[in-house]
Formats: sequence, structure tokens, C-alpha cells
Amino acid sequence: MEFRVEVLAPCRKKVTVTVPAERVRKEVDGQYAEVNKQIVIPGFRPGKAPRRLLESKFGVHIQGEVKQKIVEAAYKQLLDEKRIAPLTQPAVDVDAATIDPTKAFEFAFEVTTRPDFEMPNWKGLEVKVPPAVVSESDVDAGVERMRLQEGNLVPSDSGTAADDVVVFDWKATEGDETLHTEHSAYYRVGRGVIDGIVVDDIDGKIIGAKAGDTFVLRGRAPADDPRPTLAGRSFTIRLDVTEVKRFKPADLDAEFFKRHDLEDVEELRKNVRRGIQRAKDRERGRLAEERLLDGLVASVAFDLPAEIVDGSVADWSERRRVEAVAEGRDADEIAKELTAGKDELRTKVESDLRRHFVLEKISEAENLSVSEQELVGAVEQIGRDNGRPASDVIQHFQEQPGRLAELRAHLKHEKARESLRKAATLIDETVPTPADADPKASPRKGK
Repeated sequence: MEFRVEVLAPCRKKVTVTVPAERVRKEVDGQYAEVNKQIVIPGFRPGKAPRRLLESKFGVHIQGEVKQKIVEAAYKQLLDEKRIAPLTQPAVDVDAATIDPTKAFEFAFEVTTRPDFEMPNWKGLEVKVPPAVVSESDVDAGVERMRLQEGNLVPSDSGTAADDVVVFDWKATEGDETLHTEHSAYYRVGRGVIDGIVVDDIDGKIIGAKAGDTFVLRGRAPADDPRPTLAGRSFTIRLDVTEVKRFKPADLDAEFFKRHDLEDVEELRKNVRRGIQRAKDRERGRLAEERLLDGLVASVAFDLPAEIVDGSVADWSERRRVEAVAEGRDADEIAKELTAGKDELRTKVESDLRRHFVLEKISEAENLSVSEQELVGAVEQIGRDNGRPASDVIQHFQEQPGRLAELRAHLKHEKARESLRKAATLIDETVPTPADADPKASPRKGK
């Protein structure tokens, strides 16, 4: 096959394919032979029906099969030879064309492609990031978190504070109509949601609250709320505080150390320090990746496919519109919000796409791929993170193949980011040392 590729616009190409007559004849003959073997025509033995008879009965069908087969083979060859890097599946209209086994067959299609640009040298870069230093106060906070996680809720007579649990009786109303009531609803300060209801400014109002206090605020329920009188509506919500509870940290006693297979407080603190150090190292590495990637994106200039940018903006706008309608928002208000945020959204989409294409270049340079085992492991981890059985998450992804492709691309780009970081030198930024920093925890430099 011969290919002629024309650039129509940035990231838009026209491909003209010419298939030699010999290849066309071979495909047509092969298709007729296949049909002849599979059908039974009265008066003829299997596979012995004359060609003219097959042409009269199946000519149109065979023409379509041959054209489809040739188009698929041409597209695969284009990809294998890396002549184009498509972002979308091309639409090839060959219905009007006629296959003639004695002549070459020509067809053309247009396709949106990835930007074509040269990557600068991305290995051996230097990047400054804060040192991963663990202070004594970090360890203190880590130990306290462990104690709180294993602590108990006890009644509190003092005003509500951050992370306290407040027990409410609540009632949703609209005008004189009572929509719903609940008793003894538990609310953890900082969450913003009570029994699935988003309550405006609740945390700002209840800090310092005690049993017996009452608050009247505005709340709204999602469109899929199981309570029909609340679903998709905004309403007034009255909150009556019945009790305030506070977490009492677990004691650092023999039972605590036994549960964690530790000897004493000193070993506990060492264990906590190691965990915090690992987390800070990961955070440092992630920041290094972000800064390295930002620098690479800023160093290359290329046009983006307008079709993809426009489609991404339109998809987001439609999702936001549907969400706003479900929230009971006014149509004019929704339109104003979408219009006001469109320029900012477009900038964000373009930035994300530039990062995507740079990571694609690194992935190709390093020949990175994602195995089926890695893909399944990622899906199972999503299930664990969301408290759902892995089988449910796998089924969800199987029902939406596009999501699985997105996950595979994400995992590949994570590997590309890691390759970028490992090929760079991380240099400690000079930052003020906290007064309580551990003198033994020295800043680390290196890859």
C-alpha cells in the first residue's frame, strides 16, 4: 500500500491510501473463496458454485467486506509504521467507492493526531525541592493521631471544637412544610455533611456550641437522595444540639504496645518517625516530578488539537450543568456560572493536555507499558480505597471500557513521571529549620 499524508491544520492530517490492483484482486478472490466454502447452492457441490453466480448473489456484500478489510489493514499499517499518531478513530467513508479487481483502489480519510514536537533533553536535570526533614513535633503529632484513632468518644461539657462529634436532632422545612426529620444524627466537625445533607457554613456556626443550642441554616440534598421529599432540593434545616462528644486518646499502656507489637514509647516513636519519613520522601518526590514536568512543558511549544480541547470543555460544561439542575439552581444562574468559568476551564484543559503529551513522549522514549497484572492491581486498590469489593469495581470498569483505557494511560504516565524524577538530581532548597527539628535528621540530597 502507498500512503500520502497531508497536513491540513495543526494536529489534523489527511491520509490518502492507494492499494495496488494485485492486492485488491487477492482480497476479492479470497473473499469469494471463503463464501463459496460456507454456502450451499442447490445444484452445485460445496465450494463449486461458479464465480458469476456468486457475484450476482453476494457481490454487494463481498464488496463491503473487502473494503472494510482493506481499510482496517491500511490503518494498522499506518500505526505500525508510525506514520501518524491518531487521537481519535478516523471515519472512513468508502460506501460510494467500487472495488474493481483489475484496478488500484484509493480512499482517503482525515484524522486528529497528536502534536508533533521535539522533546528537549530531559535526563540529568536538576530540581530544587524542600528537604524531607522529620521534626519532633511531627512525631508528637503522629503518636497523637494513633492514640486518637484508637480512642473512645466521651461526653464533653465544653464548647464544640475541631474533630468533636456533635449529636443533632434535625428538621428540614420549606416555608410551613416539614420535609423530613431525624433524631440523634452524628456529625464529625469538619465534614460539612449531616446524613447526606450538605449544610452551608455548619462548621463556622457550631464551633463552641453546647447541648441545648439551636441553629437554623440552609441545606441541600443530592438528586439521588433516597428521601423523595429532599432529593435534589434546597431547604431550611434546623439543628438542635443534644450532645457533644470528644475523642479521648488511648493510653500508651502495655495493651497499646502489645496491639502494635512494640516494646515501649521509644520504639513507638521510631516506628512513627519511619512512617512520616516515608510519607515526606514521597511528597518530596512528587513535588520534584511536578516541578520537572512544569519546566519541560514550559520549554516546548506546540499547537493543541482544537477538536480535543473543545470537546473536553464541552463535556465538563455539560456535566456541571446537569449537576446544577439537580441542585435546583436557576437556569440563568447556571448559564452565568458556566460562561464565567469557561476561559479558566479552557486554560486548565490546555495545561493538562500539554502535560499529557510531554508524558507520552517520555513513555515512548522509555518504552513504558502497563501489564494486565498491574492494571488489575490498580483496580483492586481502587476498590480497597473506596470500601467496595474488587469484583464490583472490575465490573464497573468492564462496563465502561473508556475508563479502563484512562486508567491504563494514568498508570503509564505515573511511570513516566517516575522516570523523569529518577533521571534528575534533587537539590535541597534552603528553608528555615524549625526550632524543634531533630538534630539527627539530616537533609537528604540525591536522586
